[in-house]
Amino acid sequence: MHMEHLILRYGLAVVFLGAAVEGDVTMILAGVTAHIGLFRLPSAIALGALGGLAGDCFFYALGRRHSGILRTSALYRKAEPAIERFTGRVGELQIGLARFVYGTRMASMLFWGVKGLPFWRFALIDATGCALWAVVLGGLGYSLSSSAELVIGRVKRAEIWLLAGFAVSLALVLAYRRMTLRRLSSVGKPDPVERG
Repeated sequence: MHMEHLILRYGLAVVFLGAAVEGDVTMILAGVTAHIGLFRLPSAIALGALGGLAGDCFFYALGRRHSGILRTSALYRKAEPAIERFTGRVGELQIGLARFVYGTRMASMLFWGVKGLPFWRFALIDATGCALWAVVLGGLGYSLSSSAELVIGRVKRAEIWLLAGFAVSLALVLAYRRMTLRRLSSVGKPDPVERG
């Protein structure tokens, strides 16, 4: 079942969940659906922003909890310099801007979790970014509801590729972790005297 059918059937609950998981298409569709009168636009924007914040907090917590494993992964070491350069220019505001730089949201939230940014600062900046994002995309869907189908088609194709890339990356990180744990358990712990 497509996202648009889920929103029509289950309403604002799907806006919240869709914004947490997928994001952009959900908010555009929420604006379109509000335009045809199935729910109010402010409600869609509020629940979309809360859903986006919930999803971002999940990835932040994942980064915070598994920072040691993520730091040693090849994918993280490859992505870290690019994120570091961007954050060098804009600092912690990168958290809010990540929603508007397509394809950087999950990696950015993981990055800030790994970096150990205090949660209250992360949540404050991200909540502002999520609110702005929900207003922009929800308003776009609402005002351009007749041409939203074209926009949604393009966004969907890009997100499918990004989601596939994320799934492959996650599988590689988990496989690497499993191999490392097996290797450590088969080798045993090194003798502390044998350092050097």
